[in-house]
Amino acid sequence: MKIVCISPWYSERMGYSENMLPKALSKAGAEVHLIASTAQVYYNAANYAKVYEPFIGPKIVESETKIVDGYTLHRLPYVKSRKKNGLPGITNLYQKLKELNPDIIQTFDIDLDSTYEAAKYCQKHTRLLFTECHMHASVFWKGDKKTIRERLRIIKNSFNTKLRFVNSVTKICYAIAPDVEEIAALVYKVPEHKIRLQSLGVDTDLFHPPLAVAEQKLRHNLRLKFGFTPSDVVCIYTGRFTRDKDPHCLARAISILNGKSLPFKGLFVGNGAENDINFIKSNQGCTISPFVPVNELPQYYWAADIGVWPREESTSQIDALACGLPLILSNKIKVMDRVEGNGLLFMEGDPKDLSNKIIELQNAEKRKQMAEYGLKKLYSSYSWEILAKKRMEDYSAFLKG
Repeated sequence: MKIVCISPWYSERMGYSENMLPKALSKAGAEVHLIASTAQVYYNAANYAKVYEPFIGPKIVESETKIVDGYTLHRLPYVKSRKKNGLPGITNLYQKLKELNPDIIQTFDIDLDSTYEAAKYCQKHTRLLFTECHMHASVFWKGDKKTIRERLRIIKNSFNTKLRFVNSVTKICYAIAPDVEEIAALVYKVPEHKIRLQSLGVDTDLFHPPLAVAEQKLRHNLRLKFGFTPSDVVCIYTGRFTRDKDPHCLARAISILNGKSLPFKGLFVGNGAENDINFIKSNQGCTISPFVPVNELPQYYWAADIGVWPREESTSQIDALACGLPLILSNKIKVMDRVEGNGLLFMEGDPKDLSNKIIELQNAEKRKQMAEYGLKKLYSSYSWEILAKKRMEDYSAFLKG
């Protein structure tokens, strides 16, 4: 089976689905190609040069073809989006699809020019198109539900002929959470019978608890590097230091706890604007580490005791879960299965409530019980290996007709 995945942008050393799904599909036995533009992830961010370039390089790279993690990466010149801060297009995508002649095309988005090109190719050459929707309600509904702007977008999409065509060609649209299923149907007009719930995954070969002696040593050494004592309870956040993610709330909560002389520390792995970095640093008990490649990230989770994400859903939450951490997440998220039985919810935006929830996980035995429960869920629901096999079964079923 030959599968082509299409992503508008791509960066090596990351752990996003465009990195992980092709790797897992290739491991499952398929011939996998990933077509992406020459634009890096977040290439259009105003602070790209300061925040992302030190980690992933220039925002636009050269066209190339090479093997990455068992799949073939094809980078084609990017086309600047016509929408402000929109995702880029891909030059000569249709021609590249003709050259590769895949059985299956899997995109990571619905409403993009690259997905429309893929749909046209599939219709003309009788190939199979599968799409994904990653838009969580917490991201789409920036204000109260159904603001005028959001209502207009929904109405506009009702008359979007390109979107209607994509959905008509699509065999399955994979929605990564229940709230995403609703967004796919309501906003992107995907017929409900074509929507299938399937979570994003985690590479369990890479992300797992630190059981080996060498892994325990990495935990010890990294905690030593950051000045954490054996009795410290370390809360980790990974990702962008932006207001929409609100690591600032965790920093304030850690400061509150340190003000009470409680043994909690905050480890923030990522980057952001200077004022956001300075704010986190200014809070007592908080330590910052720059972005690290995905293959180095597990040891940072191993060095921690609790994973905390103050706003919105993130694949990092699943990575932390796989490394044996209980989670504390916002009470406004919709993917409750990520935290049920293996973590706690706090009142979003309230550092005092977050500090109280952190205190609830001070007991090491309680954290261990939550972690064990979370790992049981993980291996049945969140492993990329399992998810890739399910995708292959879907693809095969449609190929057989």
